[in-house]
Amino acid sequence: MKQVEITTRVRNTIKEVDEILSKQGFKIIRKFQMEDNYKTFYVNDLNKNNVLDILSKCVIIRYLKMSNGKVVKVLTYKNKKYDKSTVLYEEKIEVNIDNINNADKLLDALGFKTILKINNNSVVYSNNKIELCFQNIEGLGLLLEYENSKDFTGFSNEDILKEKQKMLEEIKQYNLDITNEIDVKKAFELIKENFKDG
Repeated sequence: MKQVEITTRVRNTIKEVDEILSKQGFKIIRKFQMEDNYKTFYVNDLNKNNVLDILSKCVIIRYLKMSNGKVVKVLTYKNKKYDKSTVLYEEKIEVNIDNINNADKLLDALGFKTILKINNNSVVYSNNKIELCFQNIEGLGLLLEYENSKDFTGFSNEDILKEKQKMLEEIKQYNLDITNEIDVKKAFELIKENFKDG
């Protein structure tokens, strides 16, 4: 299944988001904490000009803790397809794991190295029509992710980009203070910041 989503920056605080959406019939349907450990063979090749290429060769060790106490541990590979620097869609391969530390050690033994760790606290709101996931990303701020539930297999790149713009317009109707970006890439943005700092 080809999955299409948009991610944009939110200028509101999460408290303001809650007030705005609650007045429009949205309810919190889940909260979770997520830790992603991006690992690749190509850490030493990383430079400011090839960040997306290196990220496309990463596997992610993901630890997800839901507010109800449920824990999910997976090894994930995201096969992302781009139009220039915009993600058109992604196909995920996920494998459940039972021990994060052993998965990390195994990948290290195979030559993978950690390129980045991302921590986020997320709150998902729904109005029974759509789900909006607000992600408070350590070092990046508040983002809004909206996944389209349709399968985009067979769609042209142009049609997917048009759909992403429609999705942005759809979430703008909820009066949130968001940017016009449709594809804020968390890992890319955080690595890019590291190049600015060093």
